[in-house]
Amino acid sequence: MGCLGTAQCTCGCCAGIAQETPEPVVNRAGLSEIAYRVGDHGRFLASMQARLSSSDYPALARLSSRQSDDFSMALLDSAAVMFDVLTFYQERLANESYLRTAQQRRSVLELGALVGYRLNPGVAAQARLAFSLKPQAAAIVIPSGTQVQSVPGPGQKAQTFETIADLAARPEWSALAAQTSQGWQPARGDTSLYLAGISTQVNPGDVILIVGAERIGHPNNENWDARVVTTVAADPVNARTFIAWNEGLGAPSGTVGPTQLDPKCFVFRQRAALFGYNAVDPNLLATTDAAGKPTPITHQLVSDGSTPPVWTWANFKLGSTIDLDSAYPKVTQGSWVLLENAETFSASRSLQGRVMLYFAQAVAQVARSNFGLSAKITSVAPDTTAFFSDFVLPSTAAFAQSELLAVAPQPLFDPLYGASLAFQTRVDGLAPEQALAIQGQRQKIRIRAGVTGVQLVTDTGAVRTLAPYDILTVAAPVDYLDAGTPAALDPAGFGAALTPGAASLALIVEAEDRDGTRGVLTDSGTSAPSVSSASLERVPADKKDPMVQEIALIATGAAAVTTDRDRTTVALARNLGYCYDRATVTVNANVAMATQGASTTAILGSGSASTPNQRFTLASSPLTYLSASTPSGAVSTLQVRVDDLLWTPVASLYGAAPTARAYSAPVNDDGSTTVVFGDGVEGARLPSGQNNVRASFRVGLGVAGNVAAGAISNLIDRPLGVTGVTNPEAASGGQDPQSIADARQNVPLTALTLDRAVSLLDYRNYAASFAGVAKALASWTPNGPGKGIAITIAGVNGATVDPDSDTYGHLLQSLRTYGDPFVPITLSSYAPATFTMRIALKIAADADAAAVQAAVEAALRSRYSFANRSFGQPVSIDEIDALVQPIPGVVALEVRQLRRLGAATGWLPRLQFGRPFQITADADEILTLDPAPLAFGALP
Repeated sequence: MGCLGTAQCTCGCCAGIAQETPEPVVNRAGLSEIAYRVGDHGRFLASMQARLSSSDYPALARLSSRQSDDFSMALLDSAAVMFDVLTFYQERLANESYLRTAQQRRSVLELGALVGYRLNPGVAAQARLAFSLKPQAAAIVIPSGTQVQSVPGPGQKAQTFETIADLAARPEWSALAAQTSQGWQPARGDTSLYLAGISTQVNPGDVILIVGAERIGHPNNENWDARVVTTVAADPVNARTFIAWNEGLGAPSGTVGPTQLDPKCFVFRQRAALFGYNAVDPNLLATTDAAGKPTPITHQLVSDGSTPPVWTWANFKLGSTIDLDSAYPKVTQGSWVLLENAETFSASRSLQGRVMLYFAQAVAQVARSNFGLSAKITSVAPDTTAFFSDFVLPSTAAFAQSELLAVAPQPLFDPLYGASLAFQTRVDGLAPEQALAIQGQRQKIRIRAGVTGVQLVTDTGAVRTLAPYDILTVAAPVDYLDAGTPAALDPAGFGAALTPGAASLALIVEAEDRDGTRGVLTDSGTSAPSVSSASLERVPADKKDPMVQEIALIATGAAAVTTDRDRTTVALARNLGYCYDRATVTVNANVAMATQGASTTAILGSGSASTPNQRFTLASSPLTYLSASTPSGAVSTLQVRVDDLLWTPVASLYGAAPTARAYSAPVNDDGSTTVVFGDGVEGARLPSGQNNVRASFRVGLGVAGNVAAGAISNLIDRPLGVTGVTNPEAASGGQDPQSIADARQNVPLTALTLDRAVSLLDYRNYAASFAGVAKALASWTPNGPGKGIAITIAGVNGATVDPDSDTYGHLLQSLRTYGDPFVPITLSSYAPATFTMRIALKIAADADAAAVQAAVEAALRSRYSFANRSFGQPVSIDEIDALVQPIPGVVALEVRQLRRLGAATGWLPRLQFGRPFQITADADEILTLDPAPLAFGALP
């Protein structure tokens, strides 16, 4: 039986004569690139050669040569080349016609335009600038548009910023000191005091008196304290003297405290005895003469009636006055006299026995004879004779000649953190919501002498045992454990806890050691990450310690700024981010907001009324877009004037009135901007004129503007009196023009929301497509009887979004404007979370081990980078195995440790994101790989 033909051939005799084109085009869904070619050069040539032999084309049968140098074969080869080129570009055109597969930015731009979407042109970075003024300068206004520039680092370019509003600046605001001292107010337990000056002539052993207005005229008042000075130290730098005593102020029983009304400090310059303290024992005196008659002294004695009698001096006690043992002319009326009957002794007391204070209402220098003594003495008439019976003449010491001591403002050693900031002096002119630039060194602490067992536990689980005298830097505000529950601890509480002898607190202290290793201080053997306050002491910052800076906003409301006679205190909108050494803190209130981009003007050209849709391309690019509460999240800085009249920008001229003075300004694929005017049907034509089309705009935007803190320091414009400028915090919010990958994601989102937010998904999509936002998550939250919406956002390249930033504020305002006005919205920045792992690899013998490890690490970092992670996405061992195993050179692997940083150490087969399935308004997490180098082990 003969061959039945090519289609039914089973014997192989027809091989090589079948047509191979056109090939069927079949693509499964979800591909990043589609196949759309119906053939290539080889298949096209084979198909045409097959047709030469086909019985369907008998006229071609004579073309039997198949040699490549034959003219017919050369013609077919040329046609195959042409078809190959055509199908290649047909496939590229097909790929560029779909959003998922398009590779050219222009294709994505035009596909987006079909649904009214324009690629985000990017947005300028923003930064708050702190200006310094000459001390002798007058108050000035730093005008809007003042230009400053950053100092570029290696591989960077200088970035220009401009202020966006006038700033009323004052020279005294350039370096405001935080409160470092306070008026003296005695408190129970105080054991020290600072006196003014360094020539106080106070010495150890002197007795001081702390008394106030409560005692004046009220002899029975007990709100006073007398103490023996044990320590005196002069402080010439601050022109003050430190004195200390052992026994804290206030009665030991706790029922009577120190004075609170107009307290004053006196020192007793004279220590004296009472008149009669050195009287002779009357029993040593002869009471009768040889004839048995009483001697003249007898009438001054009193017998107890015994046989033989025991004699005592009559009236051997204080009378109505305090008679001192000698004349002390410096003891004057209106001074204080302190009596101490030291018949008992207590090591914990400064003064012994009975102690009583008397006010000298009158003082006289008199001659007195009694008790067998005669002397000129000082007699003090006190304000009361209460308790005179307690003071026996021989054993009573009198402290007199009280001298008032000038008390210096008492220095504050508490660290500075929290949401309250007090200035050292009165500061006029501060207003709610004003920005303040805060600079200072961080608080340092030291492990006390003899303390062992304190450890620094890092996020990675590493433990470093600290030794006595090890110095650490407090890295964050301090909390404490209240019945096992973490609670906030104010700066005064922290300072008091570090005072020697204070009750111990379990402190939660995040600190850095001298090598910069950061962790939590923990007492060994404790289950909770806390350290006893008794183990720590405060250490002043060193001059070589680095300065840290931040921006703080004064809270809203009139009560946010309070001023009394001595100083101004402001309430801050949020807690400070650092724990400062108070003595090093300075505040600059001359702070202005600035945005990236340099202003420029240009003549675009001449209008022609006869030309429709005139176009002009801006000579400089990229055009600056600023963050705004529009649906796109950005607004152009371009302003176009024609014959000095301002024309209106529109997204599209479609539908514009024929007389509308409007223009569109699309961003081209190369980043330039073209200004397009109407044709007289949709938008007005330009009027004819010579160079009558002018533009003002700013140039510059993108992530290059997100410069580091302190990088902006060059004044391009220098208003009179301004000496310097800096950015205390890193610039933020800058975003490059939208990438193709982002556009693929956001084009459908815009079509879904249509610049409105109605459903929960709309809110997420709306926020995700907003300028300056990279990722967003929306969830329902309880809100009374109804529901609210919690939206979590992440910034560009994984940056957190500061609640004080324009991106945050404009997005929130835009959501409220274009969303449901009756739905409460909570907006928060995401919580970055990181994890680490330890991997053991078995690498092929013929492979380069270092190259394989580098490839493994690169694959892991790509997979677990911010760009490729989603909110709440977990990490698992099997996922890591599936990623690493196919890498060339990897024979086997074992994930030996997988742990979340900041969590308890331990091997986990799977890491979940924080707060799973919780419906709260808290920030949700994106779990990424820690940037620290990975540790690789080896498998046998």
